[in-house]
Amino acid sequence: MDIEVFRPKQYQDMARDYKLFADGQEVAVIKRGVTQVVSLPDDTKAIQAKIDWCSSEPVKLSELKSKKITIKNTFAGNIVKVLFLTFYYISLGKNKYLTIESRV
Repeated sequence: MDIEVFRPKQYQDMARDYKLFADGQEVAVIKRGVTQVVSLPDDTKAIQAKIDWCSSEPVKLSELKSKKITIKNTFAGNIVKVLFLTFYYISLGKNKYLTIESRV
């Protein structure tokens, strides 16, 4: 199964790559500002994005509305979150640091 993965150009994490995992196995490295097609094994049940010790929550493929997804930093677009919640997202909220969203 192929999915199209987009990572927007965000200031946070601009020097680091995200990794995409399918059922715990690394399947791709996602660069900043790039759209790429990623081949997933046919029996894949869930995907997850990771950067260092932080990650997204696992997303079941059956929950995706399309085969196009966006992986982004959860708090990058909100200045209040950047100022006040950065420590939360790199500690207690480390599994919510990244977000995987379906796009049309």
